[in-house]
Amino acid sequence: MSRVQAYRSHEERSAARLKWLNVPPGMPPDLADEFMRRLTEGDTLSRLTGGRLVPALVTRQRFLKHCELHPEWAVEAMRLIKLNEQSAAVLRTKVNLEIARERSAINRRTAEKCKNGHVRTANNTFYVEYGGCLVRRCKDCNKSARENRMPTIDRVRLSVAALHEGETLSSQGGYTLSIMRNFIRANPKIGNRIRTISEKNASVHRSAAQRARRQLAASPLTRNNGEDAYEAVRNATAHLAEDERDDVMSMMFLAIAEDRMTLSEARSRVGEFLKDQRRRPRVYGEARFSLDCPLSDDSGMTWLDTKSDADRLWA
Repeated sequence: MSRVQAYRSHEERSAARLKWLNVPPGMPPDLADEFMRRLTEGDTLSRLTGGRLVPALVTRQRFLKHCELHPEWAVEAMRLIKLNEQSAAVLRTKVNLEIARERSAINRRTAEKCKNGHVRTANNTFYVEYGGCLVRRCKDCNKSARENRMPTIDRVRLSVAALHEGETLSSQGGYTLSIMRNFIRANPKIGNRIRTISEKNASVHRSAAQRARRQLAASPLTRNNGEDAYEAVRNATAHLAEDERDDVMSMMFLAIAEDRMTLSEARSRVGEFLKDQRRRPRVYGEARFSLDCPLSDDSGMTWLDTKSDADRLWA
């Protein structure tokens, strides 16, 4: 017996049983109101007519018979049934999708190999945050993808334009450097030209950095070929007389060379050097300038011993 024949025989037996029990066809008014209320709350037809987990409110045959007897009630009931079925379908899809995602996440977390067959170890595995969760990634897959990744035409043009402006491949960022290396290996002729320009720019940058280091480490007197020190001293001594200016400037240059004065102190300390220049020590007034002083600490001769009769100031 087929399923259709079995269903028809079941309907015939149900109709005969209801006729034998003197049960009116369709649903009584209170049961029809309860059925409509349940539809309004969102229940589906399968839940109202019985299932494996939920008891039936009414059989499907009585529902269909009631629809035949009350067409207006049937139109509203069918509309609600359709809406409830659509909502249930969306909910089932959402729940099934969440279940599938969770199962997929569990499989990925517990998998011993990545999708490309690399064995997961502590050394070739890292984690990134994605959607509020930590996702495991494979370093071998990233390395393979990076080695096969090629730049677009626009990126190559931008990179070459930056090289002509003085930049190098390494100064354009790690990602650009990696994909440009792939392009250079795939196109040797253009790659050699790009590499040559990059190396030339790098040499220029190294030379400039070396000059800057030398200039920074140089004495203030020789920095910028001595122009900074000369301008500072010249501006500081511009108000002095000509017969004193050269001597004061020489003393200030010597102080700058010996790191006893900075360029910024030249204007404030010019009076100090002018006072030293104008100082005329007396030969006999101070002991350290006396003719009786020794020539040096370990010498037995005095300054007087070096004088002859021609040096005398008196007759």
